[in-house]
Amino acid sequence: MLIREQLGGVMRDIRTSKTMTLGDVQRGARISVAHLSELERGRTEPSSEIIRTLADFYNVSQADIYLEVGARMSASDQLNGRFEFQDLTSLLYGTPIDIGFDQDVSLDSMPDFNNVMPSAPDHLPDELVADVDVKSDART
Repeated sequence: MLIREQLGGVMRDIRTSKTMTLGDVQRGARISVAHLSELERGRTEPSSEIIRTLADFYNVSQADIYLEVGARMSASDQLNGRFEFQDLTSLLYGTPIDIGFDQDVSLDSMPDFNNVMPSAPDHLPDELVADVDVKSDART
């Protein structure tokens, strides 16, 4: 199972749940119908910019899109009898943290998120760009 296949299925399911056609998405997100069709059928690997554009257009979180892709990939692994994987949380962060309501959590016990990119938007919709007064970055 390839990520692009699951990602395409998620994107198709989002579009159809909103009762939109490929043409509706083309007009709203300005992505060609041919490219959208290839993406939804899992035949092309979408760029992160396309995923961001579609997430914004559909008004859904990129994180939720990836979570759904992950859930579908996990279900596919289980259906195909693939269970012998190393726990990624343990690999990345050591022993998983069991956070219950009765458990105190210190900052020392949390994973290091210094390597995470900032969450500020990396683009603005075209209709907002005209309203933005761009000032030079005057760093001293």
